[in-house]
Amino acid sequence: MARSERGASAVEFAIILPVLFLVIAGIVDFGRFFFMKIQVTNAAREGVRMAVVMPGPTPDPGPSITARATAAAGGVPSVSVSALATCTAGSTAYASVRVQAPFSWTVMGPAIRMVGGSWGFSGVGSTGVMRCGG
Repeated sequence: MARSERGASAVEFAIILPVLFLVIAGIVDFGRFFFMKIQVTNAAREGVRMAVVMPGPTPDPGPSITARATAAAGGVPSVSVSALATCTAGSTAYASVRVQAPFSWTVMGPAIRMVGGSWGFSGVGSTGVMRCGG
């Protein structure tokens, strides 16, 4: 006599559901991360472009670099901008702007901590470098 297989699909679904949930949540979390990485990189590029296009008489970054980089990071909360090196009039050195934003893994962070691990970073950052006067 053949044994009944009633309920076998429910058991299989219960086994595979957590794995399927983690895959979908991972896609969402990594999508958020890559969105923020692209926006922060774009913000650093725009900030350093402002430092090169509008050189000041002194290496004072001023609010224009920060405002331009912050505006370019649309959709990213709590952006911090620091001008590492700016251009002075007639300089041929390199300007450099660093943009950082905090990032938290919504689902993957707690999932990794459940098994005793950690991601090792909690933010997204990018540095834009461009030659002055060039």
